[in-house]
Amino acid sequence: MKKNVSIIIVLLFLFAICSCTQGEKEEFLLDFDSESNTDTVDLGGYDCTIVQDYDLDHPFQYPVGTLMCDLYLKRLKDISDEYNCKISIQTILGNETARIASNLYVGEIACSHSPHNPAKDGLYYPLDALRDYIDYTNAEKFGSPGILEQGMFNGIPYTVSPVSWPGKQKLYAYNIFAVNEDTVSKYNLTDPREYVEKGEWTWDTFEKVLPDYHVVDGEYTSTAMNLTWSILDFTMMNGVQFFAVQNDGKMVPALDSQNVIDAFDWCSNLMRNHADIITYLGHYDMVEAFINGNITLAQTSFSHMINEMIYDVDNYGVVPFPCGPNGTYGEWVNAYSGADSMAIWVNAHEPEAAAMVIDRIFEPFEGYETLDDLQAYASTIFYDKRDVELFTTFMKYSRWNYYTLGIWDYFQNATSAAKTGKTGAEIVERTSGSANEKVRQYVIPNAETIMGLIEEEKSD
Repeated sequence: MKKNVSIIIVLLFLFAICSCTQGEKEEFLLDFDSESNTDTVDLGGYDCTIVQDYDLDHPFQYPVGTLMCDLYLKRLKDISDEYNCKISIQTILGNETARIASNLYVGEIACSHSPHNPAKDGLYYPLDALRDYIDYTNAEKFGSPGILEQGMFNGIPYTVSPVSWPGKQKLYAYNIFAVNEDTVSKYNLTDPREYVEKGEWTWDTFEKVLPDYHVVDGEYTSTAMNLTWSILDFTMMNGVQFFAVQNDGKMVPALDSQNVIDAFDWCSNLMRNHADIITYLGHYDMVEAFINGNITLAQTSFSHMINEMIYDVDNYGVVPFPCGPNGTYGEWVNAYSGADSMAIWVNAHEPEAAAMVIDRIFEPFEGYETLDDLQAYASTIFYDKRDVELFTTFMKYSRWNYYTLGIWDYFQNATSAAKTGKTGAEIVERTSGSANEKVRQYVIPNAETIMGLIEEEKSD
């Protein structure tokens, strides 16, 4: 059972963490006495409990002892001073659904990278009722509509993400290719980033050059590509949307569109024509093989690279999925499963105050206010300017894959069928009907809200 832990913010600029190790209950305590120093906001000693999915060694996923963690904790302390409130952090217990169903208090703010089911299950407070306190349409602070989408249900937004913070551009997904640049350099191969730069990173180029990245040197082999998860991102890069907008403005499901069929056809042909140089290792086997130099192009994500893959590889790079004939080159459309976010618990004592706190928390950190600042930080993770630029701009074209609502399953089933040589038309005919119904039920209500917000922005 997860341990109940809490952090309370200190008045000190530097944060002392005291660990109590006796018994089963572990606590991290920081002594607290806050005084308001602002004339504009006074929350009257408001107790604001943040309940996070992560352990207390990772406040909002930043490891304790790192600069970003220090900045986050300092931000909480500053808000405590400015707004005359008391902020604490606890780890989630796992019984929140039952507690809320029993009308028992959970906390004020939820912190998670997988908020989809809680939003669907009614555990979060609707942010559209709090727009006077938090402007979730602020893309610079909270991200593009595709990031807002992960925390929406039935057209109502429930979460926001801190996209202006260093490192928070890492989505949880399998929407990029990690490149083992050690292999590329050792065997004098063309760096795939060069194709991207030259405007040549297309399906045609990808299929043509993929054999170049398959290396056999005596007993050593580096497989050209590992498809770790699914063909969804190949499909997205062919101009695919989950829905289409008709001439009358009505949105309709579009998972059986010609662009989808063409994408499935291309993937099926790729798998058949290059069966001997493509592997399908699962995540952990992929990570091990990439680190050992046995995969040249590995389907993964920025989050997996940063958390698991780069520390044991001397030279690594990143490229997006190649652009299909119906995609827009340079707009690296991608799908993701989750992003670090915050929401407000549905039975929060003071939802308006919680919204004000989140809005203030997500302001850019001092010294990291601009894209140049974020890229300077990212250059400590990625050593090539091309990787830095992709990492810090990639979220612009991201959209949620609806993996908890059955739509991602459509693409997973399509992946399995493509492996067996099924055509795009066969795949779509067999499975698109039920998937399109899910688009009608889950995606279109969210898309209608997003389009409304976009039109509202245009009219202002």
